[in-house]
Amino acid sequence: MTEPLVSVNMITYNHAAYIAQAIEGVLQQKVNFPFELIIGEDCSTDGTREIVLEYQKKRPDVIRVITSEKNVGAGNNALRIMKACRGKYIAYCEGDDYWHHPEKLQKQVDYMEGHQECGLVYSSYDIYYAKSGKRINNYISHQKWEMPKKPDMVAFIEAKREMRFGVLTCTTMVRRTLVEQVVESDSYLHLSRSFSRGDTQLWAEIAHISSIHYIPESLATYNQTEESATRSKDIMGPVRLQISDAELGLYLCNKYNLPSSTRNEMETVRYNGLLRLAFHTRRAELADEVRMKKKTMTGKEWMLYYGAKKAMLYYPFRLAFLCRNILFKGS
Repeated sequence: MTEPLVSVNMITYNHAAYIAQAIEGVLQQKVNFPFELIIGEDCSTDGTREIVLEYQKKRPDVIRVITSEKNVGAGNNALRIMKACRGKYIAYCEGDDYWHHPEKLQKQVDYMEGHQECGLVYSSYDIYYAKSGKRINNYISHQKWEMPKKPDMVAFIEAKREMRFGVLTCTTMVRRTLVEQVVESDSYLHLSRSFSRGDTQLWAEIAHISSIHYIPESLATYNQTEESATRSKDIMGPVRLQISDAELGLYLCNKYNLPSSTRNEMETVRYNGLLRLAFHTRRAELADEVRMKKKTMTGKEWMLYYGAKKAMLYYPFRLAFLCRNILFKGS
């Protein structure tokens, strides 16, 4: 292979319905530089491996597939792909998303080459809802989000939707040297898999040591599937993700001595998540533990507390929460 300027990082597991579109979105890129596509295939059971290996046969000049005889898990899969990247820049696209703009890489490389202080560039995106077939074009504009010109670490970890959901993995390009520097400097944060997310902490630490640039144009499509790492039919999935996000925020607060207001917000989010966990698992001792640590509780939190403590209150309170969510969604 020619030495690439960009390495495209693509992890995949059971993405047979989407992986061809993801690969084609990379291969269609119109660029004036060499790039490589590295696919981490983690022993899929739905035919994904056969699809990616067939693409590798067709385009061995661009595509390298990395796999193994046993499933290594999402975290280790991402790590081995990162280590295999050779380019000056790394662009990300997971196997169930795709790039719909043929100049996505060129636009981002042009900016990075002209702005050496920039460590990460990202863009807006479309959302495609696989179940309904609905598409929302240019989601950030649709949401009327104002992306900050100089986002810092706090912007990534506070519960603000703009940065948490605006910097989408499939839209990002980063400097490989910064990724290696950040990951190697804190193996617990980036390699221990102690937190549910694998990219938020990476973007946050890159933002701490370099500038970040936003391209206000939709360059990629995020496929909203029913089941994913951040979206699940299991009610406990979002609860555990909430707790993990708050714990990630608190870790970064301690590491970088962030403002007390940020720490307080993260603690509030964590306690709320723990109360929700106690409520749905009927763990009275966990509810009591949270109650002892929280100075004040909202009406909803009191309902979660007593629902965890008293079985006869659980179902009425759960029904009340469900009705409230339905009414709110329809308003």
